Amino acid sequence: MYKIINKKELNPTVMLMDIEAPFVAAKAQPGQFIILRVDEERGERIPLTISGYDREKGTVRIIFQIVGGTTKALSMKNEGEYISDFCGPLGEATKTENLKKVLIVGGGVGCAIALPVAQKFAALGADVTSVMANSGLAHMSVGSATGKDKADT
Repeated sequence: MYKIINKKELNPTVMLMDIEAPFVAAKAQPGQFIILRVDEERGERIPLTISGYDREKGTVRIIFQIVGGTTKALSMKNEGEYISDFCGPLGEATKTENLKKVLIVGGGVGCAIALPVAQKFAALGADVTSVMANSGLAHMSVGSATGKDKADT
C-alpha cells in the first residue's frame, strides 16, 4: 500500500498527488513513468508520468487528468489514504547528457513531464528554454528552467 502524502486540485479535472514510494523515488529519473492500481476492487492498472520526486522524503509526484473510471477513483482518494499498487520507475529516462542548448515544448497535462526534464538539463549546465501552452493557446509562457519568464503572452 502506498500513502497519499499530498493532494492538490490544479483545476476541476486535473489533480496533483505526492505518493509515498521510497523505492520508486530512489531510482526515478526524468521521463519515466509508473503504473498504479487504485485498489484491489477496481483493479485496472494505468500508467502515469512521474512529474517529480523527492529522494529524501521518499515521495513521487504524479499529475493526472480525470478522464475515466480509474482516474476518477484516484481523484476521490484523500491525503492519508492509500492506493494498492505503485510500480516503477518504468521506461527509459530522457537523454540529458552532453547538450548545451535545449528547447522543451509542452501543452496541457502533457507539461507534467516537462519540469523534471528541464530541471535535470539545468542541473547539468544546459541553457534551457521552455514553451508551455494551455488548451486553445489562450495563454502561452516561455521561460527558463530557473523559473524566470522570458515572455508571457
